[in-house]
Amino acid sequence: MMISPYPNDTDVLHMVSSANEFENLRVRQEEQKELDSLQAKCPLAMEGPVNDSATKAFVLMQAFISRERPKGFTLISDTNYIASNAGRVARAIFEMCLHDNKAGTALKLLRLAKSIDNQFWWFQTPLRHFESDLGVNSIKAIESRHHSGKGKGYDSLSSTLDLLDMTPEEVGQIVRSKKAIGSKIQRFVGMIPKPFISCNVQPVTNNVLRFQIELTPDFEWQGRWHGGAGKSRFSSISYTFEHILF
Repeated sequence: MMISPYPNDTDVLHMVSSANEFENLRVRQEEQKELDSLQAKCPLAMEGPVNDSATKAFVLMQAFISRERPKGFTLISDTNYIASNAGRVARAIFEMCLHDNKAGTALKLLRLAKSIDNQFWWFQTPLRHFESDLGVNSIKAIESRHHSGKGKGYDSLSSTLDLLDMTPEEVGQIVRSKKAIGSKIQRFVGMIPKPFISCNVQPVTNNVLRFQIELTPDFEWQGRWHGGAGKSRFSSISYTFEHILF
């Protein structure tokens, strides 16, 4: 399959779906109706019918990320197979793109891999990590503030972090609930991993600059959500490198 030098998200998903790992998937006649139904719900549209292994993987991968549950036994089995391999394939192609200095494509592959791992899309709020505690209705109310969630200029992380600039009452009004849920939502927003970045630039020679970058975690660590092993070693990180000007 030919891929554009500047692929969009649909191209990237097609790239992963066309991997050799999925070439043994079969499109069975008894599955066609349900596959067509799942295809209609895909956020990333596909032209044409589901008629081969790549297009089937393309649809079932999106169904898995969107938490759409197939009903047919064979579709459930194929979805589980795709779910266990798609993230690894996406990360492998991500590494190749990094090696080839294709940063834009690498970013799209990385966020696809994360979407597969977490079972929600990059254009949805990261509060979906805490859906079991916050409830799906609160999550959807927060996302409904931006009807064009997949549109240009929308940043789901920034939009979610903006909730910290509100009062608990204002957050509660967004989800049509009481002050207590507003405070709870803000507490979970404070657990979303985010770094504070500082950069110091110094001239070394006439054509060489030295950059010193420091990354400092700026969120609340909770073992239940982040794991217990990393808290003690998750502190500020400094990185220094030199760049030659041309």
